Amino acid sequence: MTELFGERELRAICDKALKASEGDGAEAVVVTRSAALTRFANAAIHQNVVSREAELRLRVVRGTRVATVTTDRLDDEGIRRAAKDASDLAQLTPENPTFGGLPSDRALLPAPSAYVERTAQATPMDRARAAKQLCDAARAAALTAAGYVSTNVQELAIASSLGVWAYAPATTSDAELAAIGDAGSAFAQRIALDFGALDVAGCAREAVEKAKAAQRPRDLAPGAHEVVLEPYAVRDIVSFLGGQLTGNSVEEGRSFVIGKLGTKVTGDITLVDDPFDPNGLPRAFDLEGQPSERVTLIEHGIARAVVYDSGTAYRTKQRNTGHALPANPSQPAAPMHLRLEPGDRTREQLIRDTKRGVLVTRFWYTRWVHQLRTIVTGMTRDGTFAIVDGEIAYPVKNFRFTQSYHDALGGTLGIGSDLALLVPGEQFGLQVSSYRVPALRLASFNFTGATQY
Repeated sequence: MTELFGERELRAICDKALKASEGDGAEAVVVTRSAALTRFANAAIHQNVVSREAELRLRVVRGTRVATVTTDRLDDEGIRRAAKDASDLAQLTPENPTFGGLPSDRALLPAPSAYVERTAQATPMDRARAAKQLCDAARAAALTAAGYVSTNVQELAIASSLGVWAYAPATTSDAELAAIGDAGSAFAQRIALDFGALDVAGCAREAVEKAKAAQRPRDLAPGAHEVVLEPYAVRDIVSFLGGQLTGNSVEEGRSFVIGKLGTKVTGDITLVDDPFDPNGLPRAFDLEGQPSERVTLIEHGIARAVVYDSGTAYRTKQRNTGHALPANPSQPAAPMHLRLEPGDRTREQLIRDTKRGVLVTRFWYTRWVHQLRTIVTGMTRDGTFAIVDGEIAYPVKNFRFTQSYHDALGGTLGIGSDLALLVPGEQFGLQVSSYRVPALRLASFNFTGATQY
């Protein structure tokens, strides 16, 4: 069970940090995390851990010199030392002539709450019961179970010397199951803000039924195949493309939409970043405490916009859309609430519409090959099947692939009607992103080789 630090306590920490800083301006970001994890393998719990952390990130500005210091000591002495270190470093760091200053206070629009008390109050026994449900389902099918059940509580507070104040708590719960047989495996995951609404039964059913069908995979020749991608695989595509739909990526010349805003870049899909989506991980502000806007990035295949933080917006003379990540030199902004809009086909209809193709559960170990062309390489994993005459015919051995993700989306033939909520692991020490994505049917995906399993 987790008690919040609370808005008052986090504001007091920020105020102390700002008051102790010396310079032309300062920004304080406090992140608290309480993560509870029950992990199991071989159908038995082997790890039950809870961690509770809090961190202050202090950015101090002197003219165009900027320095950031991070500390997990939030007592008076720890805050004072962090403020002194940041203030001193801001005198020594080189000037940045493109720095436009800290953003000023702007009114925040109300957003749905991402905090659910029932998740914060979940106990080890609650997680153990959910883990048992997953293990029992696998055991009943003579499968080995591995995975975890987790609950997470996070608080984010941002203040600056220019009057910025933003605070929001959030919760997530997660059930993940790998069901493993003698000659095949399958994967399923469910995520919910409310632990009481976490679909553990659905997670177990999906992984077990797919694992039973995945045994003794056959060879299938690599090449360009029509595919039906489960949401886990679609999330990987959206994640890679979303990271390029930023002002910083355009500024640095590595985005596939450079010079293409207003033109068609994919098939008939619509991708939005919506910080107010109540079924995602809503939050009204970014990591600079600026109001986050709903942005349509791709509309029916046409590139419409990219997102900005204050610094990139200043340098490129664009409007700040409120998508700053924690201050860093490599990835200052990102769309953090991505939703690929649903279509009108069920997963079963997408499969039934496919004469010859491959059903892919998820991608694994994906890496950039060529960012500007969105070429990614990786592997399929945990449930890959041949589709013949609109039916899942037999399991196939996993593929290696090298494929341009946005080119693959250019061949969109069908979009699922149901959206899955998927949240990646922590980035920059906190949960900042969520994805809501459907299954997709694509005309062609380039599999370059096959594995031995």
